[in-house]
Amino acid sequence: MLGFIVAIALVLGGCVAGPEETAGAEEALAAPTAFANDQPAFNFFVAKGLTTFQAAGIVGNLDQESGVNPSSVQSGGPGRGIAQWSVGGRWDTSAGDNATAYATQQGENLQSLNLQLEFIWYELTVHGYGYNDLRATTNVTDATIAFMDKFEICGTCASSQRVTYAKAVLMQYGQIPFGASYVSQSWPLASAPALQVTCGESVAATITLKNTGTMTWNGDTKLGTTEPRDRTSIFAGADWNAANRAAAISGTVAPGANGTFSFAFDGPTGAACVPGTYHEHFGLVQDGTAWFSDNGGGGPPDDQIEALIELVPGDGMTGSDGGSNAGSDGGGGGGGDTGGQTVGCDAGGASGLGSLLLVGAALVRRRRR
Repeated sequence: MLGFIVAIALVLGGCVAGPEETAGAEEALAAPTAFANDQPAFNFFVAKGLTTFQAAGIVGNLDQESGVNPSSVQSGGPGRGIAQWSVGGRWDTSAGDNATAYATQQGENLQSLNLQLEFIWYELTVHGYGYNDLRATTNVTDATIAFMDKFEICGTCASSQRVTYAKAVLMQYGQIPFGASYVSQSWPLASAPALQVTCGESVAATITLKNTGTMTWNGDTKLGTTEPRDRTSIFAGADWNAANRAAAISGTVAPGANGTFSFAFDGPTGAACVPGTYHEHFGLVQDGTAWFSDNGGGGPPDDQIEALIELVPGDGMTGSDGGSNAGSDGGGGGGGDTGGQTVGCDAGGASGLGSLLLVGAALVRRRRR
């Protein structure tokens, strides 16, 4: 844990002043919402796994603080940057938690928008500052107030104006073309034992996701391998669309409806049968257009959908001594046995897919021929 932070340094100087009192904020006015950096800031937090209304709640606060201007200086006060961090506190001196030191550590310009957005995320996820309260919100008003109370910690807050800004951001940018939320899957979820796949056999698998975007899903909406993206999977079989595409939507799925991806984890044979523990990650991709987890997309993140698979030999098919550290394709998406801490859709951290419920779909095993 990083150093102790003196309580008085937590108060952000810009909270007593609206964006009209900050130097340079006027430059950001020509945009569909009040400020030009609203959209990139909104897209940043959505890409981190927040819901659209939670992201809008943060941006509404930044609008009030600085007009989302990274060069903003509070008139007559200590506030600096998009969140108006205080000089003498979280801007430059708080032990283990100040923007200046963070910029140096990251090797980026302190005045850059991306650096300051990343610092907000760092403070939220490492130091707290209301992260859990924000993630627990279910509407834009509550999200705005949670960030105001726990992150900005302002004096004269003008909460109604922050909410107004946040609602405008949500209305303008909250319609995400491609997005999905978790419904169910047939393989084991987080903290359950690994799915066992025998070399030469197939284990039928399905995952159902809800279309949370504005675009209808079709045959180009596919479940692709991730970690890294387009990784060749050792469990790809003839039923897969490709070695990096497990399945595609059959027909169409309208916004708000559920779509199911059906495929199988196919145990390899011959020399490819290397027993061990494999991590398989997946994400949604609209082939030829975008990954759902791209900046501004509705997710899920690339590391959200996971299957932890124990590959075991069958009928003398072992290719080599595999041990427990075999990786799928030897890439970042495979990896060895890490203790089985995550399986299925991970509900922790900044995923934004909520609590997971297992729909008891039986695993169907068949001999590959």
